[in-house]
Amino acid sequence: MKSRLRISFALVIGLLAVYCPAFAHHGSSISYDLKKTVELKGTVTEFVWSNPHAQIYFDAKDAQGNVKHWGGETFAPSTLTRTGWTKKTLKPGDQITITVFPSKAGSPFGLVSSVVLADGQKFVPVSPETASTRTDGEQ
Repeated sequence: MKSRLRISFALVIGLLAVYCPAFAHHGSSISYDLKKTVELKGTVTEFVWSNPHAQIYFDAKDAQGNVKHWGGETFAPSTLTRTGWTKKTLKPGDQITITVFPSKAGSPFGLVSSVVLADGQKFVPVSPETASTRTDGEQ
């Protein structure tokens, strides 16, 4: 009887270890205000090309002229590649105009809606039109 109990306990713990991270994943509408966008002009400080989401870090001036360090979450590299991005699309020092759906927490972070490079090239991972149709589970 003790052996069965131990095996059952180990099985439950194993299943929890596998499935809990899947439930912890957040949806876009949970973390970001998908009804509002913020446009910023900034300088790229880092472009992280990794799973589960590539991220853009940049410095932008606030309304008072103070430099603020921002971050933006995009999609997985495999998704970005299908829309023309590469790991070399952004480099530290690049000047960008970036539009984000801001964090609901009020932090300088957002879901990237579009990025316009200094040469005018535009990348649009999530447009305001498609954001309004996204469900909580989508990234």
